[in-house]
Amino acid sequence: MAGVQTLLVDGYVSQTFRSRAAEQYFLNLLRGTSVPPHTPLSYPGREGNFFFLHSVPSHIPAQHSSPPGRWLLDRGVVTRGTVVPQTLWSPHAAVERRQQVDLQLPIFFESTDGRLGISLEASVAGQCYSLRDASYPAQLGDRTTTNLRITWPGYREFKRQIPVRDETSAHSPITIAALAHRIGQAVDAFLQVRELDHGSSDDRRELWKIGQGGIRRDDVVIIGAINDSTGSWMPIVQLNRYII
Repeated sequence: MAGVQTLLVDGYVSQTFRSRAAEQYFLNLLRGTSVPPHTPLSYPGREGNFFFLHSVPSHIPAQHSSPPGRWLLDRGVVTRGTVVPQTLWSPHAAVERRQQVDLQLPIFFESTDGRLGISLEASVAGQCYSLRDASYPAQLGDRTTTNLRITWPGYREFKRQIPVRDETSAHSPITIAALAHRIGQAVDAFLQVRELDHGSSDDRRELWKIGQGGIRRDDVVIIGAINDSTGSWMPIVQLNRYII
């Protein structure tokens, strides 16, 4: 039922980065001193609540699927498995942290059948055209490349640069389908590289172990991504089973 979930407890951004970091992220994104009023809605046949805003900074464009005058800030977590917690990345330079940067709203991947997220296997294989708005340009800002960062618990930060413009003469923004594919490739590369990382063990490493006896690629669902800083996005990842 709409309204049962709350943004700073049950949204994917809060579940991934924890409530305090999520609140600060929303303030940076929306250039405010408090999270503005937002409306939680649900739609028949579509998973999870939608947390809509009624106004956003002028640099943020209208979204393809959102109703007129509403902008999607977050989605409510669906019952599927554990959301992978991450540490929200922020630039080391204090001046960059202070300046008002033009961040874009989070992007969520949803199939046309209403299921939220895309499996890692499907995204890596490029099977992304069943996503809602698959052929529409991803709203990633005006950069030509961006960094994808993953701060998986118990492992070193992973970063990969990806192009966010196509190879046509117009250098148009890549589509939602292409973005899902490239995020899938980056997450898959992270899993492969970190599976070979036999660093010091700790409680988080044991719980979130990657590879044999731990989390495998077929456990992973990519929900979407957030624009955490200038030229940087972080994927939102959920497992299709519960580990905690």
